[in-house]
Amino acid sequence: MLAGLTLMYATTNGVGAYALTVMRPLQIKSFGLDPQSAAFLPTLLFLTIAITSPFVGRLLDRWNPRTVIAIGAFGAVGLIFLQAYITSYTALCVFYILYGICMSLAGIISFMYLVNKWFHHYKGLATGIVILGSSLGGIIFPRIAVMAGSEWQKACLYLGITSAIMLLPPLFLIKAEPAAIGTVTDGRHFPDRPNIQPGKPNLSLGDALRSYTFYLVLIVTGILWFCIKGYLQNHGFVMKDLGQTPATAAKLLGYFSMMAIAGKLFFGYLSDRITKEYIMISAISIMAVGFFMLAELSANNSLLIAFALIAGFGFGGSFTIIQVWVAGIYSGKRYGSVLGIVTMIDELAGSTGAIVLGTLRKVSGSFKSGLDLMLALCLVAIASALLVRYRTYASPQTPLQRRGA
Repeated sequence: MLAGLTLMYATTNGVGAYALTVMRPLQIKSFGLDPQSAAFLPTLLFLTIAITSPFVGRLLDRWNPRTVIAIGAFGAVGLIFLQAYITSYTALCVFYILYGICMSLAGIISFMYLVNKWFHHYKGLATGIVILGSSLGGIIFPRIAVMAGSEWQKACLYLGITSAIMLLPPLFLIKAEPAAIGTVTDGRHFPDRPNIQPGKPNLSLGDALRSYTFYLVLIVTGILWFCIKGYLQNHGFVMKDLGQTPATAAKLLGYFSMMAIAGKLFFGYLSDRITKEYIMISAISIMAVGFFMLAELSANNSLLIAFALIAGFGFGGSFTIIQVWVAGIYSGKRYGSVLGIVTMIDELAGSTGAIVLGTLRKVSGSFKSGLDLMLALCLVAIASALLVRYRTYASPQTPLQRRGA
């Protein structure tokens, strides 16, 4: 099950977030696009994911998740092949919209929904393994795209074949819940620990929207995605400001990604054993230390490598803990609906981060103001995570909490 979800996440995210980026310069040349039109394409993709996420979440609460994922998987494969026949910018925009819908259907919302069904005591580690797919896709699919050289249409063929191999067979591994194959959550019983799902089974989306805790959670996850996606989209410009070559920027991004994989597994494992709010605060703090080094210290090669390793480790941990944290608080009958809202906020915040940090750099002439903003926001996220723990565990007498919110 986990292997299937990891491969599928590697594919949909690897094509959407990485391979299309590699192909875009060739399409710009082929269609004669201006920089503004080209920059609008990834914005359109992530905006589509944000808008459709709440609807996908509601579908998961009502349909078999395997059906939802299958629609997205078959749609993604078909669209990748069909992209080779696109001849206009309008059609390219339609492709990005449709692929964004497929990424929502066969993406992090659906996969976390299944992880939440299948795991309780090992949910953190299972989440870390699935989310590894995002890094795995970033390694595999850009390399497949560049194999075609300057022929982006041929790249679509290569990507389509690989996507079909990695997306469609894993559908046979997916089951809606452990009982479908005669097993239990985590695959075995724990005699010393009740084998039950956490969360509030009667919690509705309306209850969540009326709860202060939910908005604190949205502040934390939104800030993290503002910082994570905002920086990654501007990484090349930051390195350019520091006088580094594109080769060095790519090398540092490789270090960043390598440590992100380690962070996803380590913090996922740790979250099964330690209070999740404390793990969240630790991951945010580590990531903030890395960005502080980049903002305040001299940019020699040793410090830049240290920044990439530390920030990447904190990023991987934050990415994983966000998912586990939300599942731990809201894993009830309407978990899909809640997760859809959280994912929508994450995507909107990430896109806003990319725009805001890029604008601050353009206005001020330096990346430093953007990094200072990120550090300040990390402090807000830490304070909000502490308040979530206080409201969830230390103050159960509020009216909303008495109602189950």
